[in-house]
Amino acid sequence: MNRRKLLIGAGALAGAGFAAPTVFGQDTYPSKPIKLVIPFPPGGPTDVLGRRYGEKLSAVLGQPVVIDNKAGAGGIVGADMVAKSKPDGYTMLLGSSSTQVSSPLLMPNAPYHPVKDFTLFIIGFVPMVIACNPELPVKTLPELVKLLKDNPDKYRYSSSGMGSINHLGGELFKMKAGNLVSLHVPYKGNSPALQAALSGEVDWLLDTFGTSFGHYKSGKLRYLAICTEKRSQVAPEVPTVADCGLPDVLVSTVNPVGLPAGTPPEIVKTIADATRKIMSDEKLQADLRAMSIEPVADADAAKSAAYFTGEMERWEPIIKASGAKME
Repeated sequence: MNRRKLLIGAGALAGAGFAAPTVFGQDTYPSKPIKLVIPFPPGGPTDVLGRRYGEKLSAVLGQPVVIDNKAGAGGIVGADMVAKSKPDGYTMLLGSSSTQVSSPLLMPNAPYHPVKDFTLFIIGFVPMVIACNPELPVKTLPELVKLLKDNPDKYRYSSSGMGSINHLGGELFKMKAGNLVSLHVPYKGNSPALQAALSGEVDWLLDTFGTSFGHYKSGKLRYLAICTEKRSQVAPEVPTVADCGLPDVLVSTVNPVGLPAGTPPEIVKTIADATRKIMSDEKLQADLRAMSIEPVADADAAKSAAYFTGEMERWEPIIKASGAKME
């Protein structure tokens, strides 16, 4: 399943808007505040999306939605808390590719199964870009590939941590470009990893489109390729990895809403219906796209489960080849 399929339904229901608070499903649910666990610190793309979603969910369901940033172990701590919570619809997850793919693969004996222990609805994804410090003597991705091939182990790239999606994306790029040799320098978070590339402490990186876009526009960072199948509407001048001859280097952070496995079907339907309404709103879609978050509105649990199952199969050999393990 590819990212193009994820977009099915993202615009098809647009225009629904938000009416007065309406309770979907059974009258008894929800009858109290809902906790939305975001398993990362405040401020990142997942947190931003989660807060916007929580605000709209509260409006649709007529109950407060309380945000709980439960960070730790690459999202494992917060996701595990939701997986083990009572399946009554009052504890939900705003997950990511880390919680549903990479972190469970990186952690031996992970405490939850990222697909079987949840009902998941993908609501958005954030594309990654391959970027470099503008002082690096390259202007295209093929030029970066040649530079790294000609100078093995001379140039370095940063990530937000060992086993993070930008670390694994960097390893995927190196593998698909001919087993390039370039030292990985892990940092503790996205901001210091990006700052290292801006300052020249490292030479290149994979970063989320939205996080680094301002630096690209100001000329402090050079975008070489976007790791998606289609060009961005926000920056159509940036080529895709396929345009650059590397069609398999597809890397995005994909965000699902999750309920614990065993949640009653009527509650699952309530959340699915509310999610379709929320993610179909034209203004919210425009706001998210302005932040380089691509909304997904179909709230399709089967498709979401199939997507994350496929991603685990895709990333497992890459993780093994990289030697990365959960710190």
